[in-house]
Amino acid sequence: MAIYRCGRCGKEFDDEQLRILPGIRCPYCGYSILFMVRKRTIKIVKAI
Repeated sequence: MAIYRCGRCGKEFDDEQLRILPGIRCPYCGYSILFMVRKRTIKIVKAI
């Protein structure tokens, strides 16, 4: 499940809410520029 943030109103929503409108648009304001929010995970790599 991906989380997106609108470039205009700043509201966050998931990909199921993105399917409400035809095309790729914010379901709240209809703006077409969206940003994919990265997950806050920490990756630990063992040093050599």
